[in-house]
Amino acid sequence: MKKSLVIFIIFLGCLLIGMMLFIARVNQPKSDDREGKMNQENFDNLDENIWAISSKTLGRTLLNPENVMVKDDFLNIRMPANTLSGGEIASREAVSYGSYESRMKLPDAPSSITGFFLYAPPDYFYEIDIEIHNTKEGKILLTTYADGEVQNEYVGDLGFDPTADFHHYRFDYTEDQVAFYVDNKFIKKWQDGFPRGQPMQLMVNTWYPNWLSGTPTPEDQVLLVDWIRY
Repeated sequence: MKKSLVIFIIFLGCLLIGMMLFIARVNQPKSDDREGKMNQENFDNLDENIWAISSKTLGRTLLNPENVMVKDDFLNIRMPANTLSGGEIASREAVSYGSYESRMKLPDAPSSITGFFLYAPPDYFYEIDIEIHNTKEGKILLTTYADGEVQNEYVGDLGFDPTADFHHYRFDYTEDQVAFYVDNKFIKKWQDGFPRGQPMQLMVNTWYPNWLSGTPTPEDQVLLVDWIRY
């Protein structure tokens, strides 16, 4: 009798553990599913059905379409010598929650920045930014905008020279939080003060903002983008 009871209890325990493992597996997002749903732009060419090339003034900068091209399987955004000219691309299709990643090598152009971000007008209402100073010092600025003003801001050091080599920049945008990573290392997250469910364009640019000195580079410099995944 005791032996039968022990066997029955062991059976119930195994059954319960099996049910818990099954429920956990069903509720856990699969990494393969996530990867399958993501797009990766490798810039074999610049598909203008997917990407729009900006032509406008931003800060001190003329975003000139002539500065944007694909060369040697990289997106090139040129900053011509002795000018305040730069460039920008933006996804034609609006996006919302998801992961946004890029592998980039920055230009060496002090007093300018490179941005990888989500944006929708009007200004300051819908924006999630990674901005890196185009200098050897490796300074990064993370920002979220909502309700007409800056809601969250982080300034930090990358710990490397972003103009010397390619590095991986990423942010994960969900209904609960925005989290930022560099080379898969967690940097910062916020759980409020960001646009929720707002369709925005995915954008990449390199330019001279008004809040920096605006000193042009004496030689041509180029932002190189290896790929963008989203």
